[in-house]
Amino acid sequence: PVLFERLDWRPFGIRPAFPIAATQPPGEPTRLDSFRAELARELVSRLSLADGDVALVEALDRWELSLFQHEPFRSEQLRGAATALLGETWELRAAVLLGEASEERRAIHAALRALRDGEPASERAAASVRRALVAALRHGDRIALLRSLDDALLGLRTAPRLARTAYVRSVVAAPSL
Repeated sequence: PVLFERLDWRPFGIRPAFPIAATQPPGEPTRLDSFRAELARELVSRLSLADGDVALVEALDRWELSLFQHEPFRSEQLRGAATALLGETWELRAAVLLGEASEERRAIHAALRALRDGEPASERAAASVRRALVAALRHGDRIALLRSLDDALLGLRTAPRLARTAYVRSVVAAPSL
């Protein structure tokens, strides 16, 4: 792919563009209903928070790259996104953050542990990384979120809930991977 540049509507030059710039993610495009549109508006407004948090920027970049890649690179990008977002204990923190009940937390943790151990990303694992990114953006302070997740893991408090974060998986639909 190439980029045709213009200056005052006159041809200025032709530059090569990264191949990923012309790549469409797999899956069917979806429409935003009123609820999803409101959440998308909120998330877009909160993306500016990422500028001050290098780890959040890296997590968002890696997750976005995972949308355009095939295995094993896709799984590696998802692992990197989760590690950047939630730290070295990302599978435990994500399970506490995203799971409502113990069985759901167990299933999320199992899927993420398999991803951590080098297996290809399952649908649940990919969705969990996406949901964790959404939850971190909605929270607004990733470091404070990590502290509260650690407190929940230690039994010092209940897990943070952000306006029914568990339903984010059905709200912000990513292209089917």
